[in-house]
Amino acid sequence: MNCVIIGLGYFGNILKSKLKKLEYNVITVDPYNSTADFKSLESVVFLEEDRYFVTTPASTHHSILLDLFSKGVKNIWVEKPICPSLEDTLDIFSKKPDDTFLYCDFTWLQHNAIKRLGECEGVKHIEMKWLNNGTMIPKDVNIVEDLAIHPISILMFLLIKSKKSIKNINVPYASDKSVLINGVCDDITFNIEVSNTSMKKSRNISLYCKDNVYRWSSENEFFIENAEYIHKTDAIEMNIKHFMSRNSIGYPLDIARTLEVVNKAFRNFE
Repeated sequence: MNCVIIGLGYFGNILKSKLKKLEYNVITVDPYNSTADFKSLESVVFLEEDRYFVTTPASTHHSILLDLFSKGVKNIWVEKPICPSLEDTLDIFSKKPDDTFLYCDFTWLQHNAIKRLGECEGVKHIEMKWLNNGTMIPKDVNIVEDLAIHPISILMFLLIKSKKSIKNINVPYASDKSVLINGVCDDITFNIEVSNTSMKKSRNISLYCKDNVYRWSSENEFFIENAEYIHKTDAIEMNIKHFMSRNSIGYPLDIARTLEVVNKAFRNFE
């Protein structure tokens, strides 16, 4: 079995190192990277058991996924977002062959601290801050699709674990560098702050529950205040293992729909 990485940029190189560490045979495809094994997907010999990893710019995902479907590829990992627009995402799922496994890497949902927070009961309010250190967001996506998708995917995970559904979403402030998101999910309220102008990267989650408050920070990523220390794992490696075993998180369309609602509100500020 080969692992074929399409797009040898920042995340493609991370995946390459992780796959090699796990002792998989890796083939890379990238027309713009001289270190890639091939310049074109047409040069790769297709084997049905191979795994394909799409880590190209998000704007190319739709066309590449359709191409892989036509070639009969059975196992495809696509870097988040599946597609920048909900319309293209729905089109991909409508055209995906029934026997093709499509996996989107919502990496944080495989982090043991996030899984532990999903076990908290009686949640009344969710507070999240997703702060970036000003590093460049790819030009083909905005701050919502590149950064806000992380806390949005975690929010959907926490709500589904609590068997809650979103009733209302607001974006009271938005710019190309910062976004505030709030809303109501049944009897749970939530606030999300996303910024790409901070001094350093910082991710923080607080769950205000009926009987306790649980706080987690990426600065001490395997500890939750008022809970316990968390068993350390590599979230990307966990994603790879889930993909290899064809074990999906099961709700990428819910995340895509929520992302689209936030995106529409975000565009009103542009």
